Amino acid sequence: MLSLIRSLARSPIIGGMIIALLIAAFALWGVSDIFSGGGTSALVVGPQTVSASEVQRNYERQLFQIQRDNPQITREQADQMGLGDSVVRRLIAETAVDAKADQMGLTISDDTLFETLRSIPAFQNPFTNQFDPGTYASILRENGYRGSMAERQFESDITSELRRAQFVAAALGGVRAPDIYAEIRAAYENERRSLRALFLRPVLVETPEAPDDETLTAFIGENARIFERAEQRRLTLVRITPTDLLRDVEVSEEDLQALYDYRLENGELADPATRSLTQWPAPDQQTAETAAARLGAGESVASVVAELGLGDEVALADVEAYQVPDAQIAERAFQMQAGELAAVESQLGWRVLRIDAANDPDTPDFAAVESELRTELARDTAEGMMLDALGVFEEARGNGATLEEAAREAGLFAERIDFVGANGYSPDREPALTLLQNPDILSAAFAAQQGFATDLEGYGEDGGYFVVRVDEIEPARLYELDEVREDATRFWVMRETDNRLQEVVDDVQARLDAGETLDAIAASLGAGARVESAVLGREETAGPFNAQLVAQAFRQPEGGRFVSRADNQTTRALVLVDEVIAAEGGAVTQAQRNEMTGELRDDATQIVTNALINAYDVRQNQDLIDQALGRTTAQ
Repeated sequence: MLSLIRSLARSPIIGGMIIALLIAAFALWGVSDIFSGGGTSALVVGPQTVSASEVQRNYERQLFQIQRDNPQITREQADQMGLGDSVVRRLIAETAVDAKADQMGLTISDDTLFETLRSIPAFQNPFTNQFDPGTYASILRENGYRGSMAERQFESDITSELRRAQFVAAALGGVRAPDIYAEIRAAYENERRSLRALFLRPVLVETPEAPDDETLTAFIGENARIFERAEQRRLTLVRITPTDLLRDVEVSEEDLQALYDYRLENGELADPATRSLTQWPAPDQQTAETAAARLGAGESVASVVAELGLGDEVALADVEAYQVPDAQIAERAFQMQAGELAAVESQLGWRVLRIDAANDPDTPDFAAVESELRTELARDTAEGMMLDALGVFEEARGNGATLEEAAREAGLFAERIDFVGANGYSPDREPALTLLQNPDILSAAFAAQQGFATDLEGYGEDGGYFVVRVDEIEPARLYELDEVREDATRFWVMRETDNRLQEVVDDVQARLDAGETLDAIAASLGAGARVESAVLGREETAGPFNAQLVAQAFRQPEGGRFVSRADNQTTRALVLVDEVIAAEGGAVTQAQRNEMTGELRDDATQIVTNALINAYDVRQNQDLIDQALGRTTAQ
């Protein structure tokens, strides 16, 4: 069944031959002969292994998703923030659950996987609300599943998730949040604080004069993380998408009509018709016809069945024609409407057939879908032209042509991209839009070795392909003073101003300790000092009472005092908690109880997972893990 999905996908032409996507049956994630091999296990959890390549795939997908929303984050920064270690911990936990699921014999059938994929709205065609292979492939690319194995990898991931969910449901299905837990949680969440704060703004202190070069140079060295010029790469890129070729495509009316007729014949222009039906076996035609007539006249089912000796009823709800086991029953049922009865001769004898509900969606005429079909045909033609061009391109490369020569021979364009960082910006902070808009190209460019072109890879929502070559690499270094003088000066002044404001804060603290009030201190300091009040809940903010300040307030008892950064972080605040306001009593809603039950199950799941990890022998090959995460290169 899954091969039907993959058979509709296109593939690039490599070396003059079409390389089809692998259509073999999916394999469960974690099985050694698919994702790990001898000597390549980065993780071993009991009987299960995880290969270095699987660690790398998971890390690359996570990094891809982070950089899609935060393109300024580099691979190195993501790893420093703990992404790599987080991926490893997650894989260990998932593999421990997989091992237990294997031990329990839990499996997911192809049909279950297929139905799960079909039910995901993101994979459905908005016109038919049915699973669409093109949309499926596009969404996978958007989420970091790339290459000819993308669909197989995703289906493997989904299969593993379904198995884990099956295990968790069996282990924790009876967990419910007790009423007292819900009441305590509601009291905690609805508690409020009455706050008074003296806000001290930077205008209270004199702005420092600009520092000399020696001071700035030292400041840059002390803040190397901020002033590091990331590794820069100069690139040559060849790419193509079907959209690039649409202007050269013409669609004939004959082809449009043929596509419409094909879709109409195969029921692809609207949701399939369905029937809910009930049938009773009858001994012969006359009995079946009599029963149908009496039921149609309003007699009770029980009396008709008893008097005429009908068999046990069989009911089917909301089924398509192919789901009705008997073809003759199916044919007759889909000729009938709701409320109608008939005597039908099936393959197993006569039946009394009643239609309980009928759904026959309207099918759009040719004019209604002409524009959409024209777009689809044009794109299909453009895809074919793209694959032809890629075939010429790859054949030329296989014969020894350079990237530029192969591109010219195939009618493609080789783009030169000057030095750019892994965040998609040049050293002068100019955006490389081609790379920012296509993070998979950017990721591939910074994973490639200098002087070598990558393999042909898919990218973007448009189903395009690219090859990138790294022509030159400038290693990471600290910026020279003249390169960042303006920024360094601004940051230094901000730091020194903050230090001077801290002296004001210390003085105010002492005056409060001596018994002065917030209002008296504010009046003596003048402009830049102001007292404000607010009554806030845990998730509420108001003006300069920002989220950081409010969070600190809820860690303080009534009468407590603390210092916090406020407003835009440059303002300081000395805050008094005047009153802790308890939540008003009230019934816990079912929605709150369900939410707490979900959180309790999440906690219990973590406990069970940790217990499984402790129960298995867990080994890590740190060298392979570091290579998979890009911390070191393979020897």
